[in-house]
Amino acid sequence: MSGYTATPLVEGFPGKSASHGAFGWSSLWLLDDGERRVLIDAGQPAYIPLIHEGLDRLGLTAADVTDVLITHLHWDHVANFTMFPNATTWVGEQELAWAAEQPAGTKFIPDLHVQELLRRREGVERMRPGQEVLPGIHALASPGHTPHHLAFFAERSDDRLVFAGDSVKNLHELTTLRADSSMDDEASTATIDRLRSLLADTSGVLVPGHDVGLALVDGAVERVRPQRAEIGYFADASGEQDRSIG
Repeated sequence: MSGYTATPLVEGFPGKSASHGAFGWSSLWLLDDGERRVLIDAGQPAYIPLIHEGLDRLGLTAADVTDVLITHLHWDHVANFTMFPNATTWVGEQELAWAAEQPAGTKFIPDLHVQELLRRREGVERMRPGQEVLPGIHALASPGHTPHHLAFFAERSDDRLVFAGDSVKNLHELTTLRADSSMDDEASTATIDRLRSLLADTSGVLVPGHDVGLALVDGAVERVRPQRAEIGYFADASGEQDRSIG
């Protein structure tokens, strides 16, 4: 079997806002082995034009995506699963059951998306930790951020990629083993430690939920490319000002 070519459609960004809630700038990657075109997470609603643009650069459309693998059921990771008409959406069986039990208005959980995943009889498949979900792509238990969060290890990618979702959101968390916005701090620390060990054992690259790819270099965590966010700000009547971060 041929390996997967991995392409970021949108790079995650490690930002927070105390005044306006979560940034929701999560990582969105495509794996393509010539037969399957697999999205890791589906992104937030504002990503829809970016997804179309990213696929177009690869000569693809949303109809060419065959599979969408969901790490967890927060809005910025699942919201766009409905835009891929021919894709199978893979969701953690335990994560979906847990999310369905939460009352409407629970923070970060998009009620209507969870209900739609439950409603569909075709195009949605359940998965469990330890499962080889697709050839060369393994689901890994990574609880903490949510109780049944999953990460994915793509062993047939050139960089042996670990897609951590929000079990590891950024460089700070992989370095310190401490997670921000976790439902279980102890479980998060254990998860980050396990994924860091997998990263060391495979000499791979970890894709966090809200950062560019990370690698271990002589025991230290380093970004594989510079982190940057292009931001415009209308401070006054003079027009847009560049407030990009990088």
